Amino acid sequence: LAAGGDVSAQPNGSLWWEPAKSWAFIRGLGYQGGSLVCHQPGLYFVYAKVQLGATRCPTRATTLHGIHKKTPRYPGVLDLLVNKVVHCPQAHEVPWSQQSFLGGLVHLETGDEVFTRVQAPELVRAVDGTRSYFGMFMV
Repeated sequence: LAAGGDVSAQPNGSLWWEPAKSWAFIRGLGYQGGSLVCHQPGLYFVYAKVQLGATRCPTRATTLHGIHKKTPRYPGVLDLLVNKVVHCPQAHEVPWSQQSFLGGLVHLETGDEVFTRVQAPELVRAVDGTRSYFGMFMV
């Protein structure tokens, strides 16, 4: 299980978490390049919450937040859960804040990598590890 920690965004929008900081911890999983790596096949609950915000609205008033999977058995990235977040208030010159939470059950195999991505990563607010987090656990 991993949660919390400082987060930074990569050019492709995937979020890299700092598992050694804040409230982050890993048990029974691997962590590699921003992804949680499945070591034992089974049914997992995966979840991610991101706090989005800015001092003013960007030109695009929506962004996508998703949980995705890479697997050795398929060449591309697979979408597990995706949310379209509308994030700007009526007045475009005022500060705003919006959150997105995703969670669900997925079957994973050994070697599968699960990660979260935000289409506009510059909007993610990590703060103290309680407003933006990502993790999974076997059920």
